[in-house]
Amino acid sequence: MNAFIVAVGNELTSGQTVDTNSAYLARQLVAMGIETVGHVTVGDDRAAICRALEAAAGQAELVLVTGGLGPTADDLTRHGLADAMGARLVLDEASLVELEDFFRRRGRQMVAANRVQAMFPVGSRPIPNSNGTAAGIEAELDGSRIYITPGVPHEMRTMFADHIAPRLPAAGRVLVERVLHTFGTGESDVAARITDLMDRDANPMVGTTVAAGLISIRITARGADADEADALADQTIAELRSRLGEWVVGEGEATVASAVGEMLRQRGRTLATAESCTGGLVGRWITDVAGASEYYLGGVISYADDVKRDTLGVSEQLLREHGAVSEPVAAAMAAGCRDRFGADWSIALTGIAGPAGGSGQKPVGLVYIALAGPEGVTVHRHVYPGTRETIRRRAATAALNHLRLALMRGG
Repeated sequence: MNAFIVAVGNELTSGQTVDTNSAYLARQLVAMGIETVGHVTVGDDRAAICRALEAAAGQAELVLVTGGLGPTADDLTRHGLADAMGARLVLDEASLVELEDFFRRRGRQMVAANRVQAMFPVGSRPIPNSNGTAAGIEAELDGSRIYITPGVPHEMRTMFADHIAPRLPAAGRVLVERVLHTFGTGESDVAARITDLMDRDANPMVGTTVAAGLISIRITARGADADEADALADQTIAELRSRLGEWVVGEGEATVASAVGEMLRQRGRTLATAESCTGGLVGRWITDVAGASEYYLGGVISYADDVKRDTLGVSEQLLREHGAVSEPVAAAMAAGCRDRFGADWSIALTGIAGPAGGSGQKPVGLVYIALAGPEGVTVHRHVYPGTRETIRRRAATAALNHLRLALMRGG
């Protein structure tokens, strides 16, 4: 069995709300061995919903739909389904009784508009909603099984788990998805090393995605059972690690910060940070990891030159001769931070995140990242393109990655 997911709502098509429902459903289906062949988002338009359902039913044996089951005039998913089925909407008396009871138990009077939530296309069946007023709908369309749920995430998730997942047939295979994260090079460089593993007909199937410089490699393995699928995924991940070497940050939920944290913890090392252009982002990411208190001592947001001088000990001469965004100042920030916190390692960043403030010699996106450790201080110069937020995130990730590499090499 394969599946197609349809998300309904103007709030989704306009970008006001992020569609998390489709991602959740796709993950649940993968765990059940059902592959999702496509997602589509449509607005609150009866004809558009009808077309989307017809197209989805033509591509997959299972169609999951979220949203548009409310009582207002713009909730039109049931109408779109009726049009696609060539059926009329009829009132289901049992559903109406349940709906009235829902309001009565809460001491509220049901308004007439809610009656539409007890109406279903002829030939379809209601799906109970234990958390709200919008019953789901089960139907068949052109040989495909259709399941429609409310768009409210907690209502959708409960309905899927309690009433839809148990009705789906065993897939006859197991899908296992794994993700391997890399950092420190471009997507084309990663692809060049693993091109032969990315055949679209291969098992496991391998693909890449990029976000803020982090290149994630998705591995989807198919097997007759979980053991077979896991074994195939393990073999592929071992091969990827062998080919990509130091670029590999970690697997699954791992981040550069969590990888660094684990290495510091294993080595019994401590860390402190001094941040200017990133404004505490590195420290935030470090402390997002549970247990960071074992190795992270603290940080300084040294945005002003006075703080660099008075708190970190950067000399007035360095600031005057080289400017705050310079290699010597970054090195002095790192050394001063390590000394004042008594840490084994320190990270320091100073740069120009923009959008203004750049020059010919020091363009927007210029960032100096310094590491101070047992063997001394090293400084790395980067120039990042993009928005202020992109530059800050790339710099923070790179700073942690420089430390990760230094620790891997014996620091």
